[in-house]
Amino acid sequence: MSTHKAPYWLMVLLIVAGMLLAGCSPAATETPAESEPAETEAAAAPEVVATEPPAPVVVRVAMTPFFDYQFFAVAQEFGWDEELGLDLQFTWLTQSGPSIEALAAGSVDTVNTCVVCNFPFHEAVPEMQDFLTVNQFKGFVVIGRVGQARTYQDFLTELGDPDAARQATIEQFRGTTWPEYSANYETLLRAMLSQGGLTLDDISIVTFADDEKAALAMIGGTGDFYMGGLPSEINLLMNHSDEFILIGGAEILGPAGLWYSQVASTQEWLTANEDTALRIMAMSYRYNRYIQEQRDTVMPIVVEAMNAHSGVATTVEDLGFIFDTFLEFRTYQQDQETTYNPDSPLSWAQSAEYYVGQSQDLPEGFDYRLYNPLDEWFNRFLQRQDLLDWVDAPLG
Repeated sequence: MSTHKAPYWLMVLLIVAGMLLAGCSPAATETPAESEPAETEAAAAPEVVATEPPAPVVVRVAMTPFFDYQFFAVAQEFGWDEELGLDLQFTWLTQSGPSIEALAAGSVDTVNTCVVCNFPFHEAVPEMQDFLTVNQFKGFVVIGRVGQARTYQDFLTELGDPDAARQATIEQFRGTTWPEYSANYETLLRAMLSQGGLTLDDISIVTFADDEKAALAMIGGTGDFYMGGLPSEINLLMNHSDEFILIGGAEILGPAGLWYSQVASTQEWLTANEDTALRIMAMSYRYNRYIQEQRDTVMPIVVEAMNAHSGVATTVEDLGFIFDTFLEFRTYQQDQETTYNPDSPLSWAQSAEYYVGQSQDLPEGFDYRLYNPLDEWFNRFLQRQDLLDWVDAPLG
């Protein structure tokens, strides 16, 4: 068997060609260190792929046709809920009672109510808690006749002392007549008189079957002073301003006349949705800034919401009078000095303590703070600088 060997020159040529091909290969020009960035970039690529933003948190709001709570309607109109990652869904109800029933049934997440409004429901719905104060309701007032009575402000200007002015204002009620819907307002009237050392025996009450009849009697000439519901008070002061004047409100009523409007939910919902609750608080405080600084921007929205669900044709002019006279919307800075200041005469706790003592719906020793952790929630809100910055941002 014969063997053929390749010529020596051919073998050299093949070796040289192999070396040249190897030198031209891109892989041969890269060191392991140089190839790592490319591999890293390839591995990181999936992380920069755009993702869908998280879905907004749905909040089922039990809305009521009261002026106090229309920050919800404004928030939805201005898109604040979307800015804060929320989706407000409204169920319109007539009063706090049906709203609380809906909360207990689990069909809504928040209700518009107040500390005292909750008293009859604490036994049936013990898990309900107020977490937000939206404004001070100043609708409990005494109305007198023009030229026949002096106002608290008159006495304050003359005497220069709030206590002396309150005493003088109440003293003028001695021996006067009051047309009243006693079932609703006798307790409040008694509390007011006690601030000046008087009792119900010091006045004469003409009792009527409902508040509207009592107010009509006042218009017709019966009585010297009147205390009643907000619609009747607005009627007397706006439509009969040449006959009637506002004598005084919380200044003479004491703790009984100190009333705040609040928003509540269940303890379970609040525990699971702390951030959502704080964002609702932010919407409320931004709205309060609008009321103080640019209320003409939001009043048409409030009027539209109210008229669509209350059956009452309120005008922007009416609303301006109501805001000026009966409601006080405070900034969180102002609330810190008043509503949530235990040393302030406007502290919400003063009103709560008074009405706990007067209530027949609550057990002895009822801990109103346990069911109304308002101070705790307000302090949490103050710790959220991101939400404070959102509230304080320039108004649109």
